[in-house]
Amino acid sequence: MSKGKQVKSLPTPDLDQSLSLELIGKAIKARRTQQGIDTKTAAMLCYVSVVTLSKIENAAKGVRMDSILKVMTALGIKMNIIPWENEE
Repeated sequence: MSKGKQVKSLPTPDLDQSLSLELIGKAIKARRTQQGIDTKTAAMLCYVSVVTLSKIENAAKGVRMDSILKVMTALGIKMNIIPWENEE
């Protein structure tokens, strides 16, 4: 692998806040940088374009959910849906 620009590791955002595009983007970017992966390489590993990855990390609207899920899966990020109780 060639020696490119060093990737600066970002801290993990507070994951106890309400889910939003911004939180997902920050979490993905933090995970990617903590793994030392640059944007171009991450996009290739996640099977998305650099533009799509950049849109996800910057919380741009209009990104397909399947693209977000591809990136999360490839970077080892899990998202859970917490069961709710029926209100009967």
